[in-house]
Amino acid sequence: MFGVFLLLSVAANIRSFCNGQTVPATSTDGSGIAILLTSQVGGYVVFECPVVPQSPQADAGIRPVVVRWTKDGQTVFTSSNGALTTDERYDGRTSIVESSEFSGIVATAVNVSSLRESDTGDYECHVTYSVGIIPQPSTPSLLPSKSSPRSSTAPSTLTVYGPGTPSEGVRFRLNVQGGDVMSIPPINQTRMEHESVHFSCVKEDPESTVQWYKDGVPLDDLPSLNGRFHVTPEGSLDVYDAAFKDNGFYSCRIVSAKGTLSAGAFLNVQYKAKIVYSPAEVFLAFGKPGTLDCHFHANPPLTKIRWEKDGFLFDTYNVPEVYHKLNGSLYFNRVRKEHGGKYTCTPFNDLGTEGPSTPMDVIVQHPPKLITVPKVVYFRNLGDNVTMPCEAERFDNKDPAIVWQKADGGSLFNPRVTVTGGNLTLTDVRSEDRGVYRCVASNIAATISVETELIVEENLFHRKHFDVHVNSTDKNIVAYWKRPYSLCTVWSRDMSSVTSNWNATTTSSEGKAILWNLDADGEYEIMVSCRDETSGESLFSRSILTRPKESIRSSQDSRKGGIASADYGPLEVRVQSSGTGYNVSWTIGNHSSEKRVKRYVVKWYDAVDGKELGSASTAANDRHIVIELAGGKTYGIRVTATTADGRHTPVGSSSFQTPAAAVAASAPSTAFTKYYYMALFGLMVAGFVMLCCSCRGDGR
Repeated sequence: MFGVFLLLSVAANIRSFCNGQTVPATSTDGSGIAILLTSQVGGYVVFECPVVPQSPQADAGIRPVVVRWTKDGQTVFTSSNGALTTDERYDGRTSIVESSEFSGIVATAVNVSSLRESDTGDYECHVTYSVGIIPQPSTPSLLPSKSSPRSSTAPSTLTVYGPGTPSEGVRFRLNVQGGDVMSIPPINQTRMEHESVHFSCVKEDPESTVQWYKDGVPLDDLPSLNGRFHVTPEGSLDVYDAAFKDNGFYSCRIVSAKGTLSAGAFLNVQYKAKIVYSPAEVFLAFGKPGTLDCHFHANPPLTKIRWEKDGFLFDTYNVPEVYHKLNGSLYFNRVRKEHGGKYTCTPFNDLGTEGPSTPMDVIVQHPPKLITVPKVVYFRNLGDNVTMPCEAERFDNKDPAIVWQKADGGSLFNPRVTVTGGNLTLTDVRSEDRGVYRCVASNIAATISVETELIVEENLFHRKHFDVHVNSTDKNIVAYWKRPYSLCTVWSRDMSSVTSNWNATTTSSEGKAILWNLDADGEYEIMVSCRDETSGESLFSRSILTRPKESIRSSQDSRKGGIASADYGPLEVRVQSSGTGYNVSWTIGNHSSEKRVKRYVVKWYDAVDGKELGSASTAANDRHIVIELAGGKTYGIRVTATTADGRHTPVGSSSFQTPAAAVAASAPSTAFTKYYYMALFGLMVAGFVMLCCSCRGDGR
């Protein structure tokens, strides 16, 4: 039974390699099992010995304790207690292949690298088990034993061989090819810095050529090795005065009439921990996090770093908010003035240290601070000028450098652009000037920036807009819009103001905002802008003209009572249907003030949701015709007067409903059109049927 078990285990678990390639197993005669392993000179192979799986009760069951491999009857590898001992012929060429099942107990597989032609031969593995209390099995035991394990309570050992006679184990046949080109390949080397290194690469044919590479690059092309290596007549490589930069993979390539063969090995140069770079000055930003690095190399790896400040030990455990990072750097959670000074660092590894760094003068400097910033958005018409201010505070008798950039990468080298003391002035605004501008202030400690956007109003109303709605009370105006828009700004301007500039009233990410402290007699235009995270530019809503409700009621009451204001008391806005649309007319209460009117603006909107539908400007007339209004709906009309001095004053407003019949009369009835086309289609079908019948009659 145990022989059957080993046969199944070998079939399932034994793997053979040829430079990483799996080779099928083959069987020999009935004397045992031979696993054929094929590789080449300089390659590798894995000898994996099958074992009985460990019992779930490891302390009282069966487990392997010694695995022994022999070659031609002589022991070459022995694995016991997690350690591997090898014959001197394999020194530096063997390693354990970890087994998750027996990790830390015994190695069941051995990797042999840098194979030589002399490694060819027959190998055999033998396993010694520790036998303790064996649980009562439901099936016969797979392991033969000289005494009954069921009655044994004291652990013992049992050597198990492979199938066949008791003198045989699991056998491997290793065939190493390429010996006629290369007899001895290079093996891995570990050397101390400044020592010499020898990589073997012995060619069989004296007429063959040998080329050496480091990490795939010919040695002749590496300036760091210039004058420090020599290739012997047999093909081996000598490297003199090894340096830490020499670490890497070295390979030799032999080209002969019998073929081409390559083999390689790693060089590991060890040295004391050393400083490789030490800046004279390091600037840290006051009040911000900062890092002071120690630039070093270490092989073996770093074990500790000693820091000193102004000649004294700098222990981070005694300094608040200063920590050691995993790479040994100092991390300042919040830089303060007292952190300035001269620092040195000394790295250590298992071999020691080559000494401290040169002093690094840490200078704590205030980062730039902007005291004047531009507005979030500037609105300008074509041909206007715009100045965007940007000023930084002076620290340590030094002014931060201020530069302006365009966020889309556009050039600011233009005769229309000037920068004076950090202020950007753009004259004769054009359509291509629109976009996001960035003011960048920097000093040696840090860099900060602020953004603003220039909107050319000619382009503003040609963009794709989203809808915004407003609700007015006697105390505020509530604007709301659909999400998702991450961060939006609500803009407003008082239409009765002389300048009538847009002002950023509030910001919101909730899809609504409330406007407070409004003039009860004022009329406001409301608009919302939301920044597009992809392009950086703003998306704008349509604008809505509104006023607080109390102001609206007062205006309506004054009209009903016939009371006019001192200058522009609104009397009446009239709407009458005409042949082409609706005639809007109005009058001004004070005729002397009417002479000062430069133009009137007429706006019409949906009286239900307040959405503006259109607007028109007329020069000092008292009427305007509105066309293309749908029938059966209620509309609002609002008229505003603009005087020569730039004042915007509401004249009045009115609402009216368009008759459905008027709309119906202006176009053919939908039902009539439908029946008309149905009748026409029926006549066409009937004619087609009659034509077909006539043709068939002629055929008879």
